[in-house]
Amino acid sequence: MEHLRKIREKWPIFALLVLYVYLAFHALSGSQGVMRWVDYERDSTRLKVRLEAVTQTRSTLESHAEDLKNSSLNLDSLDTASRKILFTSHPNEKTIWLDLPD
Repeated sequence: MEHLRKIREKWPIFALLVLYVYLAFHALSGSQGVMRWVDYERDSTRLKVRLEAVTQTRSTLESHAEDLKNSSLNLDSLDTASRKILFTSHPNEKTIWLDLPD
């Protein structure tokens, strides 16, 4: 009987201890815990680097698109680039084929 009375007196302390362990566990590893916060910081840094790269690529593409507008289009360089890409030439041009080194 004495043993049961001691357990009845101390169960609130045990319940509080279990609650504190539960809260501590979720504070460290829960969906909004400390470990998740570290992951968010790492992802944030990685995404900032990616954003800078994408921003640089976008500015490069925007300047390239600006160069292709009619007002600033250089027809000679466009002609040269298109023939280089499409492997075409005018009838009066001579083509010299070079063997590519292995």
